[in-house]
Amino acid sequence: MKAHAAKPKRPRTLLTALRHARKALCCRLQAALREPDPAFAQVFGTLVAEVEAIFRHEELIMGTLGYERLREQREENAVVLSALHRVLAQVEAGDAGLGRTVMGALLEVLALHRVSVGLAPAVAVQALPQRVRGSAARITLRAGARARQPR
Repeated sequence: MKAHAAKPKRPRTLLTALRHARKALCCRLQAALREPDPAFAQVFGTLVAEVEAIFRHEELIMGTLGYERLREQREENAVVLSALHRVLAQVEAGDAGLGRTVMGALLEVLALHRVSVGLAPAVAVQALPQRVRGSAARITLRAGARARQPR
């Protein structure tokens, strides 16, 4: 089923929010990876919750923008979240090495997703009609429309 989306008034603002959320998540994950093992194991559950929240936020924005690959993106997000939840108990029990391995892999996946999450919706937004600004632009558009009319 194709994503059903409203026409956002400021799609570029939504794309900026998408990029900002992803960048903030990556910074948070990198900071957590620098923590000592006990502190890392303690915050791992919070990190998993943050990843879930960011993915929901991204999916909401993508749905609003009418992103055609939303279903595939949700499936990919589900695989990532499944892996995080699968190791959560072990990491909270003290296996920080496992958590670090999974978080390192997550950062690599997020870097790959940056292309699909950032580029595809951005291309879709560029295809949206642009608002004409300024009198010179309006005059040019009117002249072009008149030239195309049959006589």
